[in-house]
Amino acid sequence: MIKIVANQRACSRAFRHWASTLTANSLAKDYGWVIQGTGVVFTNYGHGEEGDITTQVMLGADPEYGDGVVKIVQPKASRHDKGPTTVLGCDDLGRLLLLREGRLQKNNLSRFIKDDFAKLSGLAEVPLIVKGERSARHFYVVADVSAAPENIVAQTAAFANACVRARSRAGGGEPRPVEDETIVTYGMDEKWRVTKSTRPGGTFEVKALQGHVFAELKKVVGKELRKPKRNGFCVDAMIEPANLLIEIKTSTSADAIYEGVGQLRLYPSLIGIASTPTTVLLIPDDPLKPIMAAALEEAGIQVFTYGIEETAGKPRITFADKLIDRCMVRVG
Repeated sequence: MIKIVANQRACSRAFRHWASTLTANSLAKDYGWVIQGTGVVFTNYGHGEEGDITTQVMLGADPEYGDGVVKIVQPKASRHDKGPTTVLGCDDLGRLLLLREGRLQKNNLSRFIKDDFAKLSGLAEVPLIVKGERSARHFYVVADVSAAPENIVAQTAAFANACVRARSRAGGGEPRPVEDETIVTYGMDEKWRVTKSTRPGGTFEVKALQGHVFAELKKVVGKELRKPKRNGFCVDAMIEPANLLIEIKTSTSADAIYEGVGQLRLYPSLIGIASTPTTVLLIPDDPLKPIMAAALEEAGIQVFTYGIEETAGKPRITFADKLIDRCMVRVG
């Protein structure tokens, strides 16, 4: 049984703990934060200064559409279940659960969603008790704020992606015209230089970064980072002790992501990898569309990003701590 928490101090403290856990365990960017391993982006939705969260978080921000997937706000205890769509509940074990009503407002991403939220999202409703009776509204768990930080972040990302799937399946909305995505950085070159690529629409500059990304990662990981080859194929990177197969992309375009997913799916058979490796897509730190992040989660592919700065004509590649930590894990 989950009972609503009607104490504002407890609600505010739980929300602040949840929000600070997200920011502390995500990568801060000028557009918000990205949860490493998932590609999920969240922002403060213009509430508060840059890099600060006050009372609102937008999960699954989509810069292209100018909209977000689902907004989580600080609960208002005095309103019980009659106020904002976010409330705090406490279960029989004393765990504090941040709950969100299964209602998504119409925006550029989809139509209004309410009665069919569970079916569209795949999430299970949790019964909420208010003043001794079950709430007439339908609530779902965003995260157990009593859990370990990594679990809070993982649960929140999973909730965001479930809402993405709901919007995608619902359809509707008023999406903006999609720009021509035929301009693709394939990253086939292994050297840092600007090359010319002629595609429909003209000739474009392509920065080939794969070799530099691999070299910088090798400085951190060491000799365990390899590029297995067999049958005429070669993977971008593999760390056998961590059971990690990594595909490096120099673009976040749809074509680049499609290509990377296909490679991660086929390489174990093409190269003859005996284990079932954890698959990782390593991409530049441009934000992924929420629908792409959700699709990659559903495909079982983790997403990490790298930063690029150019100094004296050469790239400086940086990695998120979460990626380095994962590379250092030893399996078996």
